[in-house]
Order: sequence, then structure tokens, then C-alpha cells
Amino acid sequence: MDLKKLLKLEFLTQSSVGAAEGLGESFFSIVATRMGASAFIIALIGSSAYLSNLLSPLWAKLSKRTGVKWLVIAGLGAASFFLFSSSLFYDPLIFLIFVLLYYVGYGIKEVLYPAFVQKVYNDVSVLAHAEVAYTIAYTAAAILAGYIMYVWSYKIAFALATFLLIVAIFSRLPFPNPRGEESRGSLKNIRRDKLITAMISTFMVAGTGMLMMLPAIPMLEVDTLKLSNIQIGIAIAANSISYVFFAELWGRNIRKAEHIVRFFQIGFLGIAGMAIIYFMSTAYWHILIANVLCGLGGSAISIGWQSFSMAVPEYRTEDLSALHLTTCGIRGLYAPIIGATIISMVNLRATFLVSLLFVLGGIVMAEMARKNLRESILI
Repeated sequence: MDLKKLLKLEFLTQSSVGAAEGLGESFFSIVATRMGASAFIIALIGSSAYLSNLLSPLWAKLSKRTGVKWLVIAGLGAASFFLFSSSLFYDPLIFLIFVLLYYVGYGIKEVLYPAFVQKVYNDVSVLAHAEVAYTIAYTAAAILAGYIMYVWSYKIAFALATFLLIVAIFSRLPFPNPRGEESRGSLKNIRRDKLITAMISTFMVAGTGMLMMLPAIPMLEVDTLKLSNIQIGIAIAANSISYVFFAELWGRNIRKAEHIVRFFQIGFLGIAGMAIIYFMSTAYWHILIANVLCGLGGSAISIGWQSFSMAVPEYRTEDLSALHLTTCGIRGLYAPIIGATIISMVNLRATFLVSLLFVLGGIVMAEMARKNLRESILI
């Protein structure tokens, strides 16, 4: 199949996945909050995507045997099954279990997608364009999901999301099945690589602050500000519109290695601004502004790391993606729980202040990491 047809199918796949996330995944914490879940269960649901990342090295290793395509398809199939199953029970603990299992399957796509793009297209800009297709669909679906949940039930939205994941599976079938290549550099010796360790350390600090906010955000929106699902869906859409605009901007402007670090810093600044707005929020329009800043920050960080993982020739793309996602999983083990503890022992808004300090620390560390950039990075 020629490249143009593959690109059309690529955008169909990303649109289907984006719409599925908007209808289902984006409301996991909100649904759990309305079920009456505790701050700790909400924290675990928020961190489920990151906990599943601990399996990233396994997916990267298996891709060398099974090929990237079939592993991604299997993961989407598992995700669709567990997403639908989660709608059959109205119990916070059971819901948590199915959400975690959903992310175990869905996480396969997260770690292998940059490698898939590299092997099939060998073009970083495809990542940005795919993000646009994904986010447009996600935006529309999030608004629709808020309406569906307001008028009918979250179960209807989750059923539609399941169907769209199945569409994504079938649209991925015509693609080639590239296999993971042998490692160019051993990640066992990662401590000797000052650049990689500096980047990982930066994200460990800033990422801790980001994940600490996970239980606080839905509780602030649902319990404190009393927002409806429609209002929350519109806020998620504002996040997505911001994300798609800035993702396209970042993808067009990464020209040298230093830009990657600058985008990380811009991303951290956006997340820091979001934390400040959430801390001060008393009205719905504050939430809208916070979500716009979240989209700005999240897009810079996402495009930046995907570009970085493709640009370091000493290591396989999927190995660096797996390393990043694994450290995300490590943060997911403790950061949301710290946030829930602060909510229980101090108050909800204090979580945003503590998170802010960690994110600002990440900005400083990113500047220090810039000194370790090397000429071998290929942009």
C-alpha cells in the first residue's frame, strides 16, 4: 500500500482513538468521583495510566518478536474489552480495577507509536499531524460525552468509545508490521549517559508535581465548584483545542536539539500556570483557562519527548519511549497518593501549591540538562 493511503488510514486510526478517549478515558476520574469514590481511589484511577507504563520495557522487548502492529492491535483489543466491562458495574473499587486493566492494554500503543511512525514514515512531522487529527476528534467527543452523560448515562458514552476502538483496530490492519530493531545502545548502562539521566531526573521532579494534582482536579470540579458533566466536557474540549493548536506549532518549529529542552521548559511553565489557576479558582471560567494552559504545556512536553526519543541515535526509539513511560509509572506509584494525603491532612487547594514547587524545580533542572546536549542528536 502506498504512503498516501497509509496516511489516510493513519488519520482514521488516530481520529477513532481520539474520539474513544474523549468519550471514555477523559471522564474516568469524574465518573469515579460521582460514584462517591475516596480521594485515594480517585488518585489511583488518575495514576492508572502511569502505573501501566511500568510494563513499557516488556512491550518494547516483545515488539522485536511480534512486530509493532500486532502488539498494538492486541492492546487496543484488550482496552476495548475492559472499557466496556467497566460500564457494567457501579462500584468505585471494581471500576478502578477495570480502568487499570484498560490502561495495561492501551499503554502498548503509547510506548510503541513513536517507533511505528519512525519505521513506517521516518518523519517527525507525522507525529504532530497525527496529534492534530487525534485531538480534533477528542475535543468533539469530550463535548458529546458530557452531553450524553448529562442526558443519559456514562454507560452509553463508554459503549460508543468501545466501538471506536474496534474501528481503530480494523483501520490499523492494512499497515506493515515493522519489528523492533536490535538495540543501538544498552539501557543497562544508562547511568553513564549524562544527557539521558539529566532528562529523566528533570521529568522525575516536574512529573511528580504534575501527578500530585490528579486527585485534586476532579474533586475541585465536582465537589467544590459543582460543575456539570457538560461544563467539564467543554473544559476538556478547551484543553484539546489548546493542545492541537500548540502541538502543530511545536511540530513545525523543532529544528535543533536545544529547541527540545526549550519546549520542555515551556511545557512546565504551562503546567505551573495551570496549578496556580486551579489554586485560585472560584468560577467556571477559571477552569477553562487552566485547561487551556494544560493543553499548551502537555503538547510541548509530549511533542518534545517524542522528538527526543527519535533523535538520539545511540538508542532505539522504543527503548527511550519505554524508559520515559517506565519512569512515569514509577511516579504514578507515589505522586497521586502524596496528593491525596495532602488533601486529607491539609486541604484540597494546598495540593496545587506543593505541585507548583515541583514543576518550577523541573524548569531549573531542564536548564541544567541543556548543558549535556550533544552534537549526535539528529533533528
